[in-house]
Amino acid sequence: MHVSDIIALGWLHVAACLIALVTGAWNLALPKGTPMHKRVGRAYIVSMLVVNISVFWLFKFDIAGFVPFRGGPGVFGLFHWFAVAALVCILVGWYAARHQDRAFWAYMHPTMMLLSYYDLVGGGINEAYTRLDPLRALLLASAKGGQPMQAPLIGLTHTAWMAAIFVLVIYFAARVALWRRQARRTSLA
Repeated sequence: MHVSDIIALGWLHVAACLIALVTGAWNLALPKGTPMHKRVGRAYIVSMLVVNISVFWLFKFDIAGFVPFRGGPGVFGLFHWFAVAALVCILVGWYAARHQDRAFWAYMHPTMMLLSYYDLVGGGINEAYTRLDPLRALLLASAKGGQPMQAPLIGLTHTAWMAAIFVLVIYFAARVALWRRQARRTSLA
């Protein structure tokens, strides 16, 4: 495992990622709308804020040699855009959770939270292939033209994760539709 290049802020980032992974998965499994769901959701939001804000002070490392990205700090790269996207999803999802009495926000809350979790796990997939020796060896063996992050293995893993999130978005949209239909029937009765 390659962890010797992780700085203190990087370890804070890793800890926040692990908290977000656990609380995000837990909230996917918990009954929705309960006090526990809300408490775990707040922990998820705080950990995701730490994860994505800390990205702006971390270096991008090259998978082949773990050397800092040329240009150093202050270079706004792809991972920074993913952090911006995750922050937008978290903030919109949090706002939507507080306004679920309107149909649009009722659908936006689970969608935005799932998209933020997609971003979190997507980053974890890249880190796993970069830092875990068995996965790194597979990645480097399958790399075309010496470009590890363009290896088919990375694309396949991300595609499978994307498909899983797509299925979950459809599942939770159906649950919201059923919940709204039941609430409408109850209010009419």
